Amino acid sequence: MTAASIFYPILTIVLLYILFKNIKKSISYKKENMQVLLLLNEDDRRFRLMSRLLMAVMILLTGIMIRGLMETKTYTSEDVMIMAILPVLVITLYIPLSKKTMISTLGIHKRSNLIRWADIKGINYLKPDEKNKVKVKIVYMLMNKDVSMNLTFLKDDPQLEDFKEHAKSYKSTKKKDKKSGK
Repeated sequence: MTAASIFYPILTIVLLYILFKNIKKSISYKKENMQVLLLLNEDDRRFRLMSRLLMAVMILLTGIMIRGLMETKTYTSEDVMIMAILPVLVITLYIPLSKKTMISTLGIHKRSNLIRWADIKGINYLKPDEKNKVKVKIVYMLMNKDVSMNLTFLKDDPQLEDFKEHAKSYKSTKKKDKKSGK
């Protein structure tokens, strides 16, 4: 028994579990009647590019490895299955990471995580940097701790104004709901 024969099935099970959890989250969001308000163009641009490049490299390497196995005729059906299934699972996990940051009626979706409007404690709009990008620092509660996250906008981007309006209206609505005991 080799390490690969143990490692790949365990990794496949972990990836399937993560994929299942992502699908379960998206179904629960749809049940809550989530509506997309805004997709941010500038936020996480480098991270999305790296995710897409990693997916392309994974597909290319898988093709090269399968072709090499077939040319040498030293493969078993288990090897081909592992080399075909594992990259497909990894790619399906990187698809949510390569999506744009989304502002919805439920909150802010960034890298397949949801920060609900009710959990947001404060939003700070920082001054533009030398690249004319405005960082928006969002402070929110996660497991009874204050955590911060940054969103990036261009200085004169209309999306920044739209975000300010949506944040103001949804954050104030959620505060009223908490005070009324709902």
